[in-house]
Amino acid sequence: MNEIRYETNILMVDYTKPTIFLAGPTVRGHQRHLTSWRIEASNIFKEKGFLGNLIIPEFTDKTESDKYRYDIPVWEFNGLSKSHVIMFWIPRTRELIGLTTNHEHGYWIAKDRSKVVYGRPDDAYRMTYLDIMWVEDSKITGAKCPIYNKLNKTIDAAIELVNKKIEYQGFVNIPKWTFDNH
Repeated sequence: MNEIRYETNILMVDYTKPTIFLAGPTVRGHQRHLTSWRIEASNIFKEKGFLGNLIIPEFTDKTESDKYRYDIPVWEFNGLSKSHVIMFWIPRTRELIGLTTNHEHGYWIAKDRSKVVYGRPDDAYRMTYLDIMWVEDSKITGAKCPIYNKLNKTIDAAIELVNKKIEYQGFVNIPKWTFDNH
């Protein structure tokens, strides 16, 4: 599995491999006391045998800050645009609020809902609006997309969706990932 982080040139990523963008609240450089949810997510993807790309919009160095880094939103937009699947996991708290996540969530529901998987813990802070928009959009589009409340199940759904997209796009020599053996 390839972990793609801010230090990687996002335009040089091999997008012939299944690529999942891990969208959601990001621990910032000044929040060193917090632990990123993406660490657990990455470990789960590894346990499930996922061999594609995980785009992780964070720095490798936990102390690094994106403050005044205007290239970061462009990096993220390119990763979101080029990924096969955008997995939103939103473990929002009062301290890890994820305001950018709100914008990205709405934008990608409107732009290309077919590549979005959405999950959040039941106790996530102030999620009602995002939940309502997800459900109402489902009614309009006819999409049958649940809101997952466990990280593990959200990851399963992301892997299942990336498999469908890769199969549909006709990529060759790319193994299909399953969770049967994990």
